[in-house]
Formats: sequence, C-alpha cells, structure tokens
Amino acid sequence: MKSPNRYPPGNDVESGVAPTGRAVSWIKTMLGSRLYPAAFQWITTATLLAIIVLALIGPNNSGQNFGMALTWTLWWPLLPISFLLAGRFWCAICPFAWVTDLVQRAVGVRLPGPRVLQRFGPWVIAALFLLITYVDETWRLSVDARRTGYLLLALLVAVIFFAAFFERRTFCRHVCFIGGFAANYSRAGILQLRADADRCRACHTRTCYNGTETAPGCPLFLLAPEVEDSATCHLCGNCVKVCPRDAISISFRAPTSELWNVRSPRLSDTVLAAAVMGIVLVEQASLLRLWIPLVEATGALLHVDPYVSYPLVYAVLLAAFTAAPLAGLALAGFVSKTVAGEHGRRNLLRNVVAFGDAIIPMALAGHVAHGAFFLLTRSRTVPFALFALAGRFPRAIQSAWMPSRAVFAAQMAVLALGAAASLYVSARIARRHAPRSALAAFLPHALLLLALLAANAYLVVTLLHEKG
Repeated sequence: MKSPNRYPPGNDVESGVAPTGRAVSWIKTMLGSRLYPAAFQWITTATLLAIIVLALIGPNNSGQNFGMALTWTLWWPLLPISFLLAGRFWCAICPFAWVTDLVQRAVGVRLPGPRVLQRFGPWVIAALFLLITYVDETWRLSVDARRTGYLLLALLVAVIFFAAFFERRTFCRHVCFIGGFAANYSRAGILQLRADADRCRACHTRTCYNGTETAPGCPLFLLAPEVEDSATCHLCGNCVKVCPRDAISISFRAPTSELWNVRSPRLSDTVLAAAVMGIVLVEQASLLRLWIPLVEATGALLHVDPYVSYPLVYAVLLAAFTAAPLAGLALAGFVSKTVAGEHGRRNLLRNVVAFGDAIIPMALAGHVAHGAFFLLTRSRTVPFALFALAGRFPRAIQSAWMPSRAVFAAQMAVLALGAAASLYVSARIARRHAPRSALAAFLPHALLLLALLAANAYLVVTLLHEKG
C-alpha cells in the first residue's frame, strides 16, 4: 500500500521551474489562511445539500425550483469562466473535496487508487464527460428537478465510496468528469501557482508532498517545484501553508500563454479538447429548429422511429458531433505534416497532439458563449424561483437582462476572442514544432480553427433569429 507520508522515489526537484508572471500577494495570503478553503467549502457543501433537497421535494418545474435555477442557470454557465479567471479554484472549494477529506479522516482505508484509473484516468474522465452529456439530453436533467437530484445523490455516494477506500483525492484525480475540461481550461487561464526551484533545491523535508501536523500534504500527490502547468493543481493552499522556505508564488500571466509551452502534450488532452468542442456544438444545435430534421434524418438512416428511439439517435449524433473536430484535427495534421516535409504515422500523431492544445481557447469560448445565452437570458428567473419557495408565483417574469441582439453581440465577441487566441496559440506551436516551415505547418490548423469559429457563429446567429 502506498503510504501518503512517504515521498515517492524518482522525483527530482531540479526539474522545477522558477515562477513567472506578476505575483499576487493577497491571493497567496488567502491560500495560506487557516480558514481557506474550509470557509468556502462550508458554503458550497450547504448549498449542495440544499439543492439536493429542493430538487427532490420542491417543484419539479425547473423554472420554479430554486435549486435547479442555482445549478443550471448560474453555476453551470459560470463554471468555465471561473477556470479562465481563477484556475481550478472551484476544485479547491468543491463540496465533494470537503466530503472526501471528512470521510477519510473518519473511516479512510487509504488504499492506492485502482491501477486502471491511474493508467487510463484521463480517458475515463473524457468518457464520463460524454456520458453525462448524453444523460443530460436523454433524461432532460436540466429541466427535471427530480432527476437532477438523483444524479447529485449518485455522485455524492460515489465520492463517499472512493473517499472511504482510496487515498487522497482519487475521485477528483481520475473520475470527476468536471476535472477534464477544468484541466484544459485552466491551462488557458490567467492564474498560476509555481514554486521557486532554487529555494526548493535545498529543501529535504518535502512538506508540500507529505504535509505536517498542522496541514496535510498535496491531495493530488504533487511536489510543488514539479508543477509546470495549471492542469492538475487545485489551488487548495496546502503547499502554501506548510512550505518552510516560502517558495510558493501565485501570479497572473497572459491568457493561453501556457498552451504553446507544453513540454509533453498528451493525446488524451487533445481528444478531450476536440470532444468538448463537439459537445458545445451539439448542445447549441439541439436548441434550434434544425435539430428536428437532423434527428429525423438520423432516424431514417438508422431505420428506426427517431422519437421512440431518441436515445439511440442522440447517441449517434453526439458521436458524430464530437468526432467531427477530432477528424478535422487529424486532417489538418496530415496536411500540416505533409507540407512541412514530415512523413510517417508517428509524425502525424506528433503533429495532431502538438496542435491539439490550440483548440482549447476556441472550445472554451464556445462553452462560455453557449453558457452566456442562458446566463443573460434566464438568470433573472433565479429570484423568482426563490419567491416560489414561499408559494409566491409572479404572473410575468422578464428573464433576460438585455435585448437579444446585445446577448448575440456578447456571444460573438467571446467567440472572436477565442478564435484569435487559438490562432495565436497555433502560430506559436508551429514556430516551436516546425521552425523551418512554421507557416506551412500553421495554415491547415488555422483553416480548421476558422471552420470551428464559423460553425459556432452560424449556430449563434441562427439562435438569434429563432429566439429573438
């Protein structure tokens, strides 16, 4: 059994990098406080319990259920924005993290995480994210309070099970479906935690990993000076509290700057980024009138009644939408490596994985733009859902904060910024990946990114015409 009190062999603090960016002392002070993240976790845990109760016993109409309004109208659209602005701060204050710590202190067996999860964790997370998207549509989770409550209860039970048997944050590291796009989006974010390698080199206590009597070690088994990206760090603040040399730095940086400096890009990150882009597109398409003929055409292709067999039809459509960006990336990679003078399957995979990170800003922009539609057109119903708890149902509800055209302008601005960021990241990757033929390597991927922008823009424009 792997002991959480032993530093793992084979890690070298000299692989760490010095912190970069503009240091933010007040954030570091907050992370070092004894009240952090507990004070936030108490609030989020109480809110989660209230949402579960309201979802299970309150009105099943999502428009009149305060728990549903908090979950789908506020929290879900704001979540990707939080990863851009604050890294994986949500993971630090998540109620599931607090429940994990509480259960482990009480009954934790602390077995090593299952090997299959340790080996295939990123792929498991990607699969679960696709599964939750499928369940959301086929079970209508966002409009059915009872089913949302059952889902949250099931997740809570899973968290308790993993906490009771496995060490530290096994569920968060290898299972949580939010963790996948949280990792990708945080890499494009503006906040980073780094350790000063020079200070860490002379440290032999490894307290950031092992912890002390006053604070535990890193829940993710990270050694602070080896943190080179923001994909894994949850900003829990443990390393800040226990570091004897004050080596931890919290700083702001240029958005997306981490994406073109990835030393060892992973295929699983590329697949997840492309899949998230496809999921955003299918969720946008499902809001439009074109969705009905698309469903009917798919049913005819499968020789089934599209409405009786909608779960099957949607599974096919979801697979097609999520596979399309990945197929486009593979095609762009093939053209890119060919015109750049590279040959062989190995170079194709290398090209696809290297340029896959450039999709992340575009996927994030599409996700934010999609969420902005609900946030700006429906969030005014939240206080009315609160009034409904007291049995007061207003006759008329003005749900939108601004006119439809203003919402459309905000969405298009977000998409344009995301596309510009992706194009810039792709150009920087091309300079690093193929310095002698950077332009040739860049152009096919630029065309792919512009195609993704066009697809997102088309869906947003169509939504404006249909809903406006």
